[in-house]
Amino acid sequence: MPTSSESHAGPTMAEQAVPASGQPATLRPAGTTTGIWVPGPKPDVAAGSVSGAAGYIANSPVREAAAAAFDHLGDELVPMPLNAHRSEDRWGADAIGRAVGLLTDLHVDRASFGWRLTSAGGRDERIESSALSEAFDAIAEYGDGYTGQVQISLPGPWTLVTALSLSSGAPVLGDLGARRDVIQAYAFGIAEFADKLCALGMQPVVRLVETRLHPVLTGTWPTVSGWATLPAVSETQVYAALASTLRHLPPVLLSLPDFEPLHLQGKEITAAEVVRNSGATAVSVPLASLKAHGWEQLAILSEAGVGTWMGLPPTAGSQPKEVKHWLNRIMTPWTRIGMGAASLRGFGVLAGEELPMAYPPLLTSVEGDGAANLGTGTMMIAAGLRRAIEEIE
Repeated sequence: MPTSSESHAGPTMAEQAVPASGQPATLRPAGTTTGIWVPGPKPDVAAGSVSGAAGYIANSPVREAAAAAFDHLGDELVPMPLNAHRSEDRWGADAIGRAVGLLTDLHVDRASFGWRLTSAGGRDERIESSALSEAFDAIAEYGDGYTGQVQISLPGPWTLVTALSLSSGAPVLGDLGARRDVIQAYAFGIAEFADKLCALGMQPVVRLVETRLHPVLTGTWPTVSGWATLPAVSETQVYAALASTLRHLPPVLLSLPDFEPLHLQGKEITAAEVVRNSGATAVSVPLASLKAHGWEQLAILSEAGVGTWMGLPPTAGSQPKEVKHWLNRIMTPWTRIGMGAASLRGFGVLAGEELPMAYPPLLTSVEGDGAANLGTGTMMIAAGLRRAIEEIE
């Protein structure tokens, strides 16, 4: 597949605008069933249709992570441990590596500065393919007979683009043709992987962690040397690529690092506007990042029928019985802005380590039984908080 901007005469699937009718499907309540997912128009999300809990473990063996997920979240939204793989060295927990393993018709390897596109596959690509297969086999084994939702947490398309280089070392973000190829190949790869989960009778939900929209839109993402920055990508291209990616996937949960406004060319872009322009029908945000303005944006999205999810900090899993504490941490600011406590029933809960996307992707210092116990606590706090929310009157 070509990676030069001169090889593209027009926009590909990844940067075309999405028709108004082509909205992503709803995140259905756990316990329902669905057939094999195929691309095409999907129903709008109804207000309050998103519920459930999920935990994710960044530093546990794949089989242990899968077993813990089904033991503690079997009636909720079960996370697929794509980011739990450990290779033979300490750089194994690499979310970008999981993502590049899903690129269709594109090859990669890992250089001293990170992942880059290549003309042929190599050892690093084979390691990532093996990791994906291992995760799939674990979820198939421990989820045998499960027909609920399975969450796949991956970097968002623009986060992936910022993390990749061409074979020359030049950033993919600065090459129009290359970033189109990457975003398109990524969307198709995720869709193919989701189809495999559908074939098991499960309902895949894709969680895209998009942490780098701000530098992409403002032109502040650094070059390889760090002495300069890459040109900004226009809002139109950024939103069209996101919307087109979401359109070609099963239900998508868009995760943002915060809900702070973006100041771009003299105007303020709110978090609600970003979500609306991306076409996302469900969104998550870390609880710790929310200030007064962020809670107001969350309320706007909730009232507009967008599925809302709250991410607990990784340390929440160390005290899995402290459900009341975290319930108050959510309920107090929510009711302070005039929202009814009962409206929290539509919230989903995420807990655990976030995807490791820095390079090198250093593993956490928690090892052995400590990692396993923290992972179990993560699942317990997510499920317990979700049940507490459902009991609000």
